[in-house]
Amino acid sequence: MDTLLIVGSSGLLGSSLVKALGKKYVIKTITHTSENSDYNLDMSEPKSALKVLKEIKPNYIVNLAALTDVDKCEYNIESAYLINTRISENIALYNELNKDCFTVHISTDHYYDKNESSEDMVNIYNAYAMTKYCAEKSLKLDNVTILRTNFFGKSFSHRSIGLCDSIYNTVKNNKTLKLFNDVYFSPLSINTLCNVIDTCIEQKQPGIFNVGSKKGMSKEKFLVTFLNKCGFDNFDYDSVSVDSMNFKVKRPKDMRMDVRHFEETFNYKLPFLLEEIESVANEFR
Repeated sequence: MDTLLIVGSSGLLGSSLVKALGKKYVIKTITHTSENSDYNLDMSEPKSALKVLKEIKPNYIVNLAALTDVDKCEYNIESAYLINTRISENIALYNELNKDCFTVHISTDHYYDKNESSEDMVNIYNAYAMTKYCAEKSLKLDNVTILRTNFFGKSFSHRSIGLCDSIYNTVKNNKTLKLFNDVYFSPLSINTLCNVIDTCIEQKQPGIFNVGSKKGMSKEKFLVTFLNKCGFDNFDYDSVSVDSMNFKVKRPKDMRMDVRHFEETFNYKLPFLLEEIESVANEFR
C-alpha cells in the first residue's frame, strides 16, 4: 500500500481522517507533542521537517496543521506564521525534491465575505487569513490540491473539541447561548470532508478549490437546527449580531462559497448543509 503522511493528525479532522483512510493506506502521523502520533517534532523547523520527510518517503501528504484562533494569530503573529505558513513552506521544499509526492493542503474559508464567493474573491482581513494565504502561495500547484473549507462534526480527538460538541454540552448543562444571526457559512461534515480528501488523493487534480456544503446559513440557524435535530426542543439563546461582540480583530461575515469548480473538476456532488447537519446530529443522538 502507498504511504500517506498526515501532518497535524491529533486535531478534530485529523483524528477522523486517520480512521477513515487507515484501511487504504499505510498511515504515518506527525504532531508537535501528541503521544498518539508516530513522530513528535516541530515541522516548522526546516532541517527536522526535511529529515523526517526523507525518512518516511510518503506517496501522499495531507497537511492539517493550523493555528485557527483568530485573536491569537493577530497578537502572536510569529506563532501564526510558523504553524500556518512555515510548515507549508517546508512541505513545498520537500515536494520540489520529490515530484512524485502529492499533497492535499487544508486551507480556510476565512478569505470570503460575500455569498457564493468563487476562488478569486479573496479578502485578507487579519493575520489568520494572511498566514493561511501565504501558505497557499508557498505551494506549487503542479503536485498540490488546496481545499478552502470549513468543517464540523463529533470530536474523536483527545486534544480538540469542535463547535458541535461545545454547543451540545452547553445546552445539556442548561446554559444560555449567544448565536450570531449575521454570520453565514457553508461547512461540510467531517465525514464528508474525509471522503473529499480521499477523492483528491485518488484523482490528484492540482489546483485551488472551494469545498463546502450548498445552501449555507447563518450560524444561528445552523446551531438551532443542529440542536433541534439532536432532540433539544427548548433551550435558551440570545440572537445577536457579531458586531455586538466588539471584536478587536476584523472577521468576515459571509463565508458561503461557490463550489462548482470542485464539483466539475472532480465529478463530485457536494451535499446541502441541511443534509450534513442531519448526518452529524445522528452521531450525537
